[in-house]
Amino acid sequence: MDLQRAADLAIALAREVGDFAVAERATARVHAKGDRADLVTHVDREAERRIVAALRREYPDHAILGEEGGEQGAEGSEWRWLIDPLDGTHNYVLGLDVYGVCITLCHHERPVMAVVHDSPRHRTFWAIEGRGAFSAGASPEAGVAASRLAIDGAGELSHATVAFTQGYGVGHDDPRRNQLFDRLERRAKRVLRSWAPSSDWALLVTGGLGALVAYRNEIWDLVGGALIVTEAGAASWTSADGDLVIVGRPDVVTALRELVTR
Repeated sequence: MDLQRAADLAIALAREVGDFAVAERATARVHAKGDRADLVTHVDREAERRIVAALRREYPDHAILGEEGGEQGAEGSEWRWLIDPLDGTHNYVLGLDVYGVCITLCHHERPVMAVVHDSPRHRTFWAIEGRGAFSAGASPEAGVAASRLAIDGAGELSHATVAFTQGYGVGHDDPRRNQLFDRLERRAKRVLRSWAPSSDWALLVTGGLGALVAYRNEIWDLVGGALIVTEAGAASWTSADGDLVIVGRPDVVTALRELVTR
C-alpha cells in the first residue's frame, strides 16, 4: 500500500469538496437529521458521494465508513477509510466559517494516514504514521508538503486555551461530561467549543491551542486529527474505557490527565 499516493488523493479530494462547500454555503439546502435536532445539507451528502466514488475507483478492495452513508465499500477489508465530508454542519448553516473535512485511512483499525482540511481558509494538514505531519499548500501549484509541523511541548494549563468536543450521543445531563467541563473551566485559561474538531485540530497543530479534550467523540473526526498532531509532536492520553481522549502539548496533557483522573 503506497500511503503517500493515498495521502495525495485524500488531499486532492478534501480540497475539492472543501471548495464545493465554500461555494455552496449561501444556497445550502438544510434538512433535519435523526432525532436529536441534528442537521444535514445537500453539501454533506454530495461531498461524501464524491469522496466515496473516488476512493472506490482507486481502492475497490477497501472498506469505507462515512458519517452520512455509514459502512460502504468492501466488507471485511484490512483497510478502511473514515470520512467526515462536512465537519461542523451547524456552524456552516449558521454562517460561521468554522468547518472542514476529515479523511483518514486505517489499517486493521489503526490510523496510518490522515488529512484535515480547513475549508474556509483553504488550509490542509496531513500526516502518515511514522513520517511526520505537514501543512499542504493552499493549491496544487503550491505543492503538497509546504512545511513540516512541530508542536511546542511546553505550556501551562492555566495559560492554555483548551478545546472541548463531545459525540452526538452525549446529553446535557451526562454527569461525567459536566464534571469534565466544570474542571476545565476552572483550571484552563479558556475552554473553546467550536463544534468542529477539524477546526480544533488545525488550531492545535499550528500552535493556537494547548490541547483538545474529546469525550465519546465519533471516530471519523477524532483518530485522523489525533494522528496528525501526534506526528507533529503532541502527546496523547486515552482513558481506560476509551471514552475520553486528550491530545496536545505534552506539559498541558500531563496537567489535564491529572485533573480529570483525580
